[in-house]
Amino acid sequence: MKEQIQESSSSISSSSDIDVYAAGGLIYREISEDKSLEILIIHRPDRDWSFPKGKQDQGETLLQTAIREVEEETGFTCSIEDLIGHVNYLVSDKKLKKEVTYWAMTVETGEFKPNSEVDTIRWVNYEEAKKLLTWDRDKEILDSLIVWYSQRNQQKPPENLNTQNEYTSRSNMHTTDNPDSDLERIESNLALIEAAMDKAADGDLEAAEDLMSQVKSKAKESSLQ
Repeated sequence: MKEQIQESSSSISSSSDIDVYAAGGLIYREISEDKSLEILIIHRPDRDWSFPKGKQDQGETLLQTAIREVEEETGFTCSIEDLIGHVNYLVSDKKLKKEVTYWAMTVETGEFKPNSEVDTIRWVNYEEAKKLLTWDRDKEILDSLIVWYSQRNQQKPPENLNTQNEYTSRSNMHTTDNPDSDLERIESNLALIEAAMDKAADGDLEAAEDLMSQVKSKAKESSLQ
């Protein structure tokens, strides 16, 4: 089962010529008054403002990588909401192609403590995030998150949102009868089940139950669409 899930996770990649795989979280929270949202961004010392992410370890699915890296860098255990998209760029003097897969997440538990990788975090609105994020690629995947959130809540997206980049186009797939979108939803659920099995094997039954609750919730949402 682990081999099948690993293969499925690789298949959600947008390209087959990737040298480095990574994954991370687009963590958000709702402001209850008007259902607007704030996004978590992190600051890496002497580097950039970005989103929590990291390289895939041997034997991990990309979703497991995202969950682990988010917890390592922010201290937060998060619920997985949906697959948002991919970011591709060159690293190591532009010799290697790296792909980062991002999921929308919300915080369940945890507390941030400055560490060697991240010295501070901020909860910011969309406009503030666009100003602070260092890389254009992060600004574009942020737009994809906002499109997804606006569609889910039947809200009008911000007027200055870039709806034409490759990431927001990818996000629009969630609202269509697209077989690729259905496949990715299944792959995401399989990865959640695998993560739950790992937690149960480690004796963390509470975390395992939480992950399985997410699977059941997503299955219910899919049946209502």
